[in-house]
Parts: sequence; C-alpha cells; structure tokens
Amino acid sequence: MAETGVTGLEMVATGIAGLDVILGGGLPAAGAYLIAGIPGTGKTTLGNQFAFFHAAGGGSAVFATILAESHGRMLAHLRQFAFFDPSLVGERVHYANLLEALDEGGLDGLLVETRRVVREHHASLLVIDGTTAAEDLAPSPLDYRRFTQALQVQATLLGCTTILLSHRRPEEVDAIATHVDGVLVLARERLDGRALRSAEVTKLRGVAHLTGSHDLAITGAGVAIYPRLEAVVGNAEPLAPEPDDRLGFDVPGLDAMLAGGLPARSSTVVLGPPGTGKTTVALHFAAAATSRGEPVLFAGFRETEQALSRAAAGLGLGLDRHIESGLARVLWRAPLDLSPDQWAWSLLDAVAAHRPRRVVVDALSDVVRFITRPERMYGFAVALTNELQARGTTPLFTIELDTLAPGDIGVPLPASSAAMDNGVLLRAVERQARLRRWVSVLKVRQSGFDPAIREFVIGDRGMVVGDIADEEHPGSPAGRARTGRSGT
Repeated sequence: MAETGVTGLEMVATGIAGLDVILGGGLPAAGAYLIAGIPGTGKTTLGNQFAFFHAAGGGSAVFATILAESHGRMLAHLRQFAFFDPSLVGERVHYANLLEALDEGGLDGLLVETRRVVREHHASLLVIDGTTAAEDLAPSPLDYRRFTQALQVQATLLGCTTILLSHRRPEEVDAIATHVDGVLVLARERLDGRALRSAEVTKLRGVAHLTGSHDLAITGAGVAIYPRLEAVVGNAEPLAPEPDDRLGFDVPGLDAMLAGGLPARSSTVVLGPPGTGKTTVALHFAAAATSRGEPVLFAGFRETEQALSRAAAGLGLGLDRHIESGLARVLWRAPLDLSPDQWAWSLLDAVAAHRPRRVVVDALSDVVRFITRPERMYGFAVALTNELQARGTTPLFTIELDTLAPGDIGVPLPASSAAMDNGVLLRAVERQARLRRWVSVLKVRQSGFDPAIREFVIGDRGMVVGDIADEEHPGSPAGRARTGRSGT
C-alpha cells in the first residue's frame, strides 16, 4: 500500500526486489508510468508481480490487456512464480480485456472503459499490457499523445496508479515520455552468448532516483533488479583500520612479515597465478578466526562447502567442524553467467545475517571478469570494500593473475587491487627440478612490514614460511630482509 516518502509524496511500493531502491522508495501514487522494452524483457511478469504485491498489501489491482496473450494462458505462466497467489485472482487482482472497447470506440472508448473497470473494482492500481496496439491503431501520433495525457489526468483524478506496458524500444518512446510521470526501460542484449537483462529509470518526476543501468533477472521469485553496487553503497566513510589490533593467519612466518597480522578492519588482496596457494592462505585466515571463536564468512566460486572442508582438513586446520557448527559459513556460487551486482548483494545479505568479523572472497577475479565495462571494476571494488569495512569486517580477497615471470618485480596489478589497504603476492617457480613458492608483502597501509621475498611450502601442517628466497639461482628476486613501511 501507499506510504509517505522523504519528499512528502505518497509512495506506492512495487514490491520488486531492487526496483524500489532504484525508485527511491517506490512510485508517487496516482501517477501514470510507462514501462517499455522489446518482447522478452520481463514487462508482463513485472506488471503482474506489482499487481499481486499491491493486492497482498490490501489494495485492489486491475491487470488489463489490449492485444496480448489470453488471460488463461497468462495465469498458467504466472503459476511458476512465487508471487502468484490464486486466492487473490478475482478478489483483489482482476483481469480485463480492453480490445473490444478499442475496436468499437477508439482511444476515447478505451479511456472510458479503463475508467469503468477502475471504478467497478475500486482499483488503486491499473496495469495496461499491450499499449503498443493502441498506439498503432491511433489515427495519428498526436492523438495517441493526447490519449496518454488524458490517461495521466484520469489516474490523478481517480487516485489510481496507472502502468502502461509497451513493446517500443527506448528510442521510440520519447514522443509520449513527456505525458507520463515516469519511464522505466527494460533491455536485453547478448554478450559472449549470454543474454543480459537490465533496467533503467530514464524519468521520474518529483523523486530522487538512481540513474544508469541496473542488472535484471527473472527467477522463480519473479523479476529481481540488482542496483549497481557503487550507486548505492560505498559512499559512507568506512571504519578506520586499527593498526594495534592485528588479525593473524596463525602462520608464524607470514604473521611476522606482516608485523603481527593484518590491521583489523583493513582490506587485503592476495595475488598470484594459479597453483601458488591463494586458497590456502585464505583458508588459514578463516581458520584463524574460528580458532578464536570468531564467526567468518567464506565466499567462493571454485570450491564448494564440502571441497573447502576437505582442503582445510588436508592442511590440518580443522575448519570443517566449525563449518558444521555454523561458526564458519560458506557462500558458494558457480562462476557461470554471473551478475556481479547480484552476487555482491547476496554477499552483503550474508554479512548482515552472519555478522562475521572476517570475510574471505576467493576469488574476486571470478566476479570482476563478468563486469562488462572495464572502467567499472575499480568503482565496484571500492564500493564493496568500503561497505564491508563499514560493517565492521576485515575483508580478504584473492585475485588470480594470468601470468607472472619468475623475476618480475613490477607486478601487473589488476585495477581492483588498488582499492585495497594491504597486498600479498604469491609466486611459483621451478628450481632444481622442483616447484618452489615465494611470498612477499607488497604493502600494509600505515604500518611497517617485512618486504623480503621468502620461500614457503604447503604440507599437512598447512603453510610454512621459511627463509629468504635463494639468491644463488639466476632470476631469483631475493634480497636482504628489512623492515618497510607503506604509504597511506
């Protein structure tokens, strides 16, 4: 039902995940709004979902069609969605066909019929599907604009929020956009064989809303929209790291290199090519939390909860019992057809529910590779990192590097890593017919650290950091151990 928003306007929530966030709380009541998009973008599902949510809250909704699929067929399709409640059909969600009124009376007859059904059912929400047919049958474009304007005036007089669903493309709706109170454009495009859906509010009178494109998905729950992360979070000042409160890995050599561990509430990136031990380092960080009775959240893409339990057991970490007890929670998602914003919001929801002190993401590179615009990567990483810190957690991210030459000190850092406070680099090289791993600390913000490159091994006792990497072999980047301090 309607509520008063921050602007003083009476607002009608859509009940659609993410959309109300983009709209600034919902739609101003008793206005007329256009939802445009080519077939298959989710308009009909969204309109019905809005109607059922409105009815479930005590309102009365009319879903009217002009030239669309039959109501019986539509209802059969809607049964697959969780929002569909058959008990509301005919009671608070009413279906009407406006085609006959249009055929017999033209646009004026259509206007009269919409007024009749709204009054008959005491509707506070009217959704009209198939308005493209009315536009095509209008005597002229000017006549259709006049009809749209009259519908907008009628919505105000009747106190009925009115939604027009149109198959027009975004560039084809400009002519009538001035006669409605808001425009939501749904789009669909193909990229690398994936079908990407999105939503964008291009106009909304009287309400501050989120601009730009946002991911849209059609799930078993219905339409879900995932606001761009950096458009919503990340602007709040994160809690400052606490250099005197260190969170260690319980790996003596690594903790010594970090002057006792990572500063609490700081952000860390662990970089390295495949097979260098990034997940092992992440598991140590998680296990160190549970050994102190602290909750930890481990978000991964390659290893499932069962696989992580086995891996931790093989390292002698005993994380499996804490996963079973719930102290450690695993959030797994296959890195396939991934929406970065959808994943980020699910991560933040898990943080809100589990309230961990440490958060591990293994690997952030599995997320950012699905960001379609490279220039977004830094902003996305900053927003996610700042929000995790603002929620009082100490996040650690792993990032997979494609390649790294054994003696290459100038590391090709991904853009997202620049958003982190601390950096740890892992490398693997072949020496004397055996694989040798090196670890080095790239930076620890506002703190001293050991910049030496040290060799480490992974065995049934986990990660063991040893001496400075061997200087006797060509290409080795070893150097004398010394204490360093990174800038702010």
